[in-house]
Amino acid sequence: MKKLFCLLLTVLCGMTFAACGGTTVSDDPDDHTETETYEEKLFDGIDAVFDESLGYYNEHPSVLQDGTTRYLFYTRNTKKYDASTDSIAVRVGTYKGGEWTYGEAKTCITVSENGWDSKSVFGADVVKGKFLYNGKEYSWLMSYSGSDRSDRMDADIGLAVAETPDGEWTKVGSEALIEFNSSEWDNVGLSYYPGCIESSLVSFDKSGKVYLFYEESEAFKSNYVYELDCSDLGAIVKGGRKVVETTGTSDLGTSNPLLYGGDFLYDNDSDSFFAAREVRTTATAEPKVADEVEVLRASADVLRRIEQGVTQEEPADWWSEVGDSIDADATADMSDQSRIFGYMRIFSPCIASDAYGYLLEYGKLEVFFTTQACEGDERLPSDHADAYKFSQMIHTLVITY
Repeated sequence: MKKLFCLLLTVLCGMTFAACGGTTVSDDPDDHTETETYEEKLFDGIDAVFDESLGYYNEHPSVLQDGTTRYLFYTRNTKKYDASTDSIAVRVGTYKGGEWTYGEAKTCITVSENGWDSKSVFGADVVKGKFLYNGKEYSWLMSYSGSDRSDRMDADIGLAVAETPDGEWTKVGSEALIEFNSSEWDNVGLSYYPGCIESSLVSFDKSGKVYLFYEESEAFKSNYVYELDCSDLGAIVKGGRKVVETTGTSDLGTSNPLLYGGDFLYDNDSDSFFAAREVRTTATAEPKVADEVEVLRASADVLRRIEQGVTQEEPADWWSEVGDSIDADATADMSDQSRIFGYMRIFSPCIASDAYGYLLEYGKLEVFFTTQACEGDERLPSDHADAYKFSQMIHTLVITY
């Protein structure tokens, strides 16, 4: 009788979970699949800023605030457990009761049928301004990485435009704006590279002129910035590529510290740039990504000296750290014994900015970042060997200075 009662209880619990466990419906109008069962992700620390089922990766956040509304752009797959369905999505955030709540995901762009971004799109950033394209003026510009490889390698950077952040997005042309040429580095014996990734936009006239920061992962990795006049996207004026120096930074386990995953914003009052970056420490399990992010600050004068071609015999450090880094300890939830160790993988950060890529509030930086489970975690479903690749979540913490 006891066994029968336990069996009935198990069946009843299963029915309850099926009814109340949550479902996800594809936002693709051409996708007519049935609703999907919600699977909770692995929470080792603080909660995510929004919930989405295990099987969907949520990474590369980019957050801007326009008036009293926020827009959270990020990379996700549109089909559960299918990495071939890369897309850039957006969630609209509303503020109530002292916190931001982000709505359902809406797809902005997906891979093209052919060409440079035909297999993957990822790592978008968005800025407000005035951008003419095909005779029509748009208010929003997106930069994003794409590749004709499903592993996202050899990536280039392209643009898209929209009238509203959560509206319909149109890709600009059929060619990338910034192309990666791996042939320049083939003599070192590698067959592929990440390419041009981690683009970050900052407007410097609140109209059509922008700085485009990005990371180029070639044989000798570097961070760069272009000054672009995108007022007429049919005839973009591109200034020369400038190196973003990394002096003042340091990393454990590397002699070439970079602004990995760098996201940039400008503070008009102090005339300085802030940058959130990954701190690359030695990883012993997949994914081999950072386990810490930090915020840096530099005077805008260093960028102007580059533009003007001014050099110094002994250049001063560009960057200094702002506040405390975000690591496993920072992401621990001490009120829950199962979450007191925080997350092992912390990467892909951004700083919430205004619509033009400017600081929201002096002395306060809201940092968004990605976490991910590690390969082999026994809590992951056994029927998906690569489930850890679909476990990413986006979180936020505030750094004060």
